[in-house]
Order: sequence, then structure tokens, then C-alpha cells
Amino acid sequence: MKSLNLLTFLLILLCFSCHKKEAFQPIKSKSASEFINISKEYSKQREEKERNFLQDWINNQKDSLGIAYMPTASGFWIRFITKNNNPRALKNNFVKYSAEIKTLTGETIYNSQEFGFKEGVMGKFKDIRGIESSLYLMGKGETVELVLPSFTAYGFFGDENKIGANVPLLVLLTLDDVKTLPFK
Repeated sequence: MKSLNLLTFLLILLCFSCHKKEAFQPIKSKSASEFINISKEYSKQREEKERNFLQDWINNQKDSLGIAYMPTASGFWIRFITKNNNPRALKNNFVKYSAEIKTLTGETIYNSQEFGFKEGVMGKFKDIRGIESSLYLMGKGETVELVLPSFTAYGFFGDENKIGANVPLLVLLTLDDVKTLPFK
């Protein structure tokens, strides 16, 4: 009897193991290229809204300095607080700079002590794109105020500390030192 039960079990197992398996197709899926196109379109629309918002914000600023913000080719706005005739920072120059980072409402996110002095080689930065791009426009000892859209600042992720995702910034930036490196 035991052998009959075992034989029946093995026959049933053999029958079901030969059953052909079917792959089910998803009801609807987007290809990678469709997803990329949708993502690009969303980013363009979001950037356009942010640019319009920032332009309105700049137009509504009442400033005792009387210095206007100038748009740059890199997508941010700059105004010189102190300007001199020192040579501009160039690619492969070693620079030392300091900054204060605020929200557009004037709340300090990082004061100059928290930000500290940072150093880097122009063209090989690991800092935010807007800061490096503005350093190319500055000479030693100059101070500028920047209005950085989120895509030239910390973008979709923020700085994972005090700055959230998609936050435009107001940055007071000083180029403290510029040195030409002996090699390139």
C-alpha cells in the first residue's frame, strides 16, 4: 500500500512538472525612452516656473545698494557688491573662497563661519555648479551676491543637511585668493 501511494504521488508530481509555464505580459508599461522623455519634460516645466518665480522676485527687490542683478549664461543672477580690477580666476587656478547661504526670504542657512573657507582648482570643483561658475566672473577680493536656481545649487537632493530639494538660494560669495598653479 505504501509503495502504491508513493507511486501515485510520483506520477502526479511527474505530470505537473511537465506542465508548460506561461509568462504573463504586463498590462501596460513604459519604455525607458518614454520615461526619460517624460522626465525631461517635467524638468523643463519645473525649471521654467522657477526661473519665472526668481525673475519676479528679483524685479520686486527694493535695495539700498541700488545694484541690479545681471543674468548669466549659466542660468543664475549675479550682482557685484565689491568690485576691483584684479584679474579674473581662470581654469586650473587655485582659489580660496567663503560664502554665506540664505533663503530668498533672508533666513540664514549657513553663515560664513559654518560655511568656512573652501578651496579648489577651477574646472575641477566638487562644489555646486553656481558657485564655480560665478568664481570665473570674479577677481581676488571681490564679493558678489548670487540668486541661484535650484538646478545650479543643490538640485533634486538638497545638501542632505539643511537645504532641501529644489530650493533656490541667495549666496553672498567672496573670492579670497587666486593662485596660478605651476602645472596644468
